[in-house]
Amino acid sequence: MSHVRKYYISEVLEEVCQRLGGISEHVFPEHRPAAAGKQMDDFIVVSLPVSIEDQNAYQKTTLRIEIAVRNRSQGVAHTKKLQEMLDGVAGKFPIVTERFSAFQPLLVLKGDDGLGFTIWNIQAKLIVNTTDSYEQEN
Repeated sequence: MSHVRKYYISEVLEEVCQRLGGISEHVFPEHRPAAAGKQMDDFIVVSLPVSIEDQNAYQKTTLRIEIAVRNRSQGVAHTKKLQEMLDGVAGKFPIVTERFSAFQPLLVLKGDDGLGFTIWNIQAKLIVNTTDSYEQEN
């Protein structure tokens, strides 16, 4: 009989995306979709890095939230809108559920994506409760 470790990436992404829905009507897990349909003026992408440190009773990693706002004319960043979105995201923390806690959001990177948007990257610490995550295989 062996133990199989479960990861809750989908559950974390779904919950965080749902909570950030009031900040932008365009909130995506993992990455932004290819351009299609109506043009967006802002969006949020929620992702987890590849590395998840397993601590037996919990998993530890970094939650990444990118906020993006379409640049104004001549590529000038729309800093006021970015700041409003940053304040909105920071105001959602800490995010605590039965499964995970996300805390200590920190703005770590800002820049132009080359596609008409300025992106600010927020990182937060993420602890996932895995005390019930072992499944036994026969």
